[in-house]
Amino acid sequence: MTVRPALPARWVVGFAVTYAVLAVLARLAGKDGQGVSLIWPGAGVAMLWLLAESRRHQARALVPLTVIHGGAAWLTDATLDLVVLGAASMAFQTWVTVALVRRWCPNLLGAGGTESFRSPRSLAYTCIAAAVGSAVGAAIGTLAVFLLSGGAWDTWVPVAWFNRHFTGLVVLGCVGHLAWEWATQSIAPRTEGGSRRELGVLWAVSTVVLVLVFLQPLPIVFLVIPLAVWSAARFPTFFAAIHALALGVGGLLLTLMGAGPARALDTTPFQDTLVAQVFLVSVLLTGLAVGTLSDRIDQLVVRMGEARARAAEQAELLAEMTESMREGLIVLDGLGRIERSNGASRRLAHRVRPGASDAVALAALVDLVLHPAPAHTSASRAELGVGDVQLRLPSGDDLVLAVSRADLATQQGDDGRAGTLLVLREVTEHRQSIRPLVGFASTAAHDLRGPLTAIRAWLELAALDLDPDGDTHASVTRADQAAIQMAGLIDDLLTQAVAEAGAMDVSDVPLSGPDSALVRAAALLGPDDAIEVPDEGLPSVHADEASLRQLFANLVGNSVKYARRGVPALVHVRAVRTGSRVVVEVEDNGVGVEENQRDLIFERFHRGHVSGDERRGTGMGLSICQTIVQRHGGTIECLPAEPGPGSVFRFDLPAAVGPAEVDPVSLLPATSPDVAVAGDELATA
Repeated sequence: MTVRPALPARWVVGFAVTYAVLAVLARLAGKDGQGVSLIWPGAGVAMLWLLAESRRHQARALVPLTVIHGGAAWLTDATLDLVVLGAASMAFQTWVTVALVRRWCPNLLGAGGTESFRSPRSLAYTCIAAAVGSAVGAAIGTLAVFLLSGGAWDTWVPVAWFNRHFTGLVVLGCVGHLAWEWATQSIAPRTEGGSRRELGVLWAVSTVVLVLVFLQPLPIVFLVIPLAVWSAARFPTFFAAIHALALGVGGLLLTLMGAGPARALDTTPFQDTLVAQVFLVSVLLTGLAVGTLSDRIDQLVVRMGEARARAAEQAELLAEMTESMREGLIVLDGLGRIERSNGASRRLAHRVRPGASDAVALAALVDLVLHPAPAHTSASRAELGVGDVQLRLPSGDDLVLAVSRADLATQQGDDGRAGTLLVLREVTEHRQSIRPLVGFASTAAHDLRGPLTAIRAWLELAALDLDPDGDTHASVTRADQAAIQMAGLIDDLLTQAVAEAGAMDVSDVPLSGPDSALVRAAALLGPDDAIEVPDEGLPSVHADEASLRQLFANLVGNSVKYARRGVPALVHVRAVRTGSRVVVEVEDNGVGVEENQRDLIFERFHRGHVSGDERRGTGMGLSICQTIVQRHGGTIECLPAEPGPGSVFRFDLPAAVGPAEVDPVSLLPATSPDVAVAGDELATA
């Protein structure tokens, strides 16, 4: 924390001279017989002096303050008791007030901040600190008067002592602090501030009203309060404080001159002064309260303007980003009406409807995308993935779009239905290039199986004629194992080719139940292994059933292959519907995957475990899973199991479109009732 340096010497001299002058003037207004002054404006100067001084050098303010106070009392013929205890009361009062202000209002100048009273909270805490400090000073000062009077007690003494110091702290302390801020900080004008002409009118009206109120005997001094409110609401708080101070001091002077409602009452000058001080503090605090509240409102208005400006910048940036995207974006409301679109979507629309207006072309594109003909989807076109739509252009060419959609809760129609975001990506060339590759892969895999089968047959025959303990038999056996591994690799390559562009029959497929893909995947488990899924409640998906079985079979088989030694494989399956997608998690209790391997394991032929591991495989299983998920428009990732060990494979698939799948299904916790599957049998867990 930065330590503030000591107050410069010229400021110390300035505070000392000011306090000395005010102390002498206050002593001249003492009450006969007791020497108690009716006013003490120097209390506010003392508070500002100590606030301006750094915390480490408070003695540079308190010691001179005590000496000056005692000297002023001595020069005005005060007794020794009043000199000592009066100086002590001022020192303790100032120290307590400033200590509380610094503790409660660290944002104020002199307390660690850079501002003055900008909120009702800081003003209220400052007034409370002044009241506590004045009470401490009044207790010490009353003791001095009690000793001076030889034990005589006057109930007005503590009231007068408290009132005069509290008034000095609030009036000069608060107004001086605002002046300090005005001189050292840049103060923004009122958001809806008044003009100089209005300020002149305000002062003229205030002068007239103040004189008229105090020149007549009726108690209508409350008419001055609206003037303070007017000033604080239309002008900076510092100007409002000066105006309220002028009103209060004017009322105080007129009261001391015998004018105003107090002249009709049978009161002493001492009581008149107390009432005038209460009037002064009331008018000033009213102006300050309204001013700080107006400052707070101005701050909120400024922040709201800044927030609007930032929102406008972000909206402009978002618009530029969407316009620069190659993918088409179309936002539909709950009734299917087009709300927004970007340049890429409009260009695609004009390829479908050349020469039409943007609205007509976009409407035609949306209709073709949302309601494609069966012959133009993946149900009949092997190279098309789930969500792909083939459009016939007026030129006779084909346009293949990969379409994904997401529900938008913020875009609701009149009936409360959520809107939709359509993302259109042209994949014509990519999809057209897949079919020849798939054909080549299928042909190559089929043609390689014949020679490989013959090789294995001859190797088996050769092994029968060889000595089982000989080196030649061992070599033949290793060759046969290599042929088996080659056959597995060919099968995986063919599976990968089918996953990339095989014919897909898309339908609503349940994830739970006796006929689900998960139950069939349980056949890959050993006698001690288990897969846990909810008996019912998992959302259905809109996918190719054969691909889905392959996906879960690979994930479950991977969990069994990489189970911990001596620990049966246990697989948990969870799923939740999120908008138009279903997020599925397959968690196992195996050896897990290192963090730096979690992205690499989805690459072809990559095995993310230590070399020499007897767990064998082609490294194609998870690559096939990724291909299947991507072809269904989703993504797959590997996460660590919590608390572990093990892995979690999370992926998303299109949600079923049946009427039973309208509402999202909550993700079931791991402790919910499950069904354990061992082999082909179901048993309640």
